[in-house]
Amino acid sequence: MKRVFSSISLIFTLPFKLLKKTRIDNFVGGLVFGAIFSLIVNLATVQVQESIQKQRILEAVENEILNNILVARSIADANKKAIDEKQKYNPFYSIQRYSRDLWTQSSEPLQYIAQLDQPTQIAVSGYYSFWLPAQNRMLDQLEKLTGNYLVGCNPIGEKLSENKQISCDQWNDILLDSERNTALGVVDEGLKVLEKFHPTKDRLNNWFLMLLMGDKSTRVLSGK
Repeated sequence: MKRVFSSISLIFTLPFKLLKKTRIDNFVGGLVFGAIFSLIVNLATVQVQESIQKQRILEAVENEILNNILVARSIADANKKAIDEKQKYNPFYSIQRYSRDLWTQSSEPLQYIAQLDQPTQIAVSGYYSFWLPAQNRMLDQLEKLTGNYLVGCNPIGEKLSENKQISCDQWNDILLDSERNTALGVVDEGLKVLEKFHPTKDRLNNWFLMLLMGDKSTRVLSGK
């Protein structure tokens, strides 16, 4: 933000310094001044709009990371309950993948993340480019592996043999427990990233950004 203010200040002062060194009559000087002032306003507006756009993108990325954490916590709790209660295999059950849509659908997040300090860059880029895709690939493999053994585990109109039922229960527990472990990892890794990357809290601690964008935020991201 200091760069924004210094850039605007330089834009405002430089033309007037140049005008002082030239001999121009009042009429022409007024025209020149008007043109320069209009240019200055336009440049300042662009700077402000860029600051707002950057902040919105960074907070959107932060919210996507938070949403992954909340989804993962929900999965971890639900799967633990299902295992503890010895729930039977649900053939309609689908493993949840974790979102990285903002990172893959636009170059803006990477563009603005690259302007942050190096530890934050590494944390966010590593999360989106390497860590999260690896977790989703593991879930793909888990679904494929367990799916081969869970075929026929919920027949319609017939009872499973004792051995088949035991096998189905075991593989169902493997499915739920493995997904739960991945979910716990998503929670831990997401929280580590948000320790370094906290644009919402940064906005709430910056009077200029609060003036432009307000002070609305979710409590969990506000730092309170």
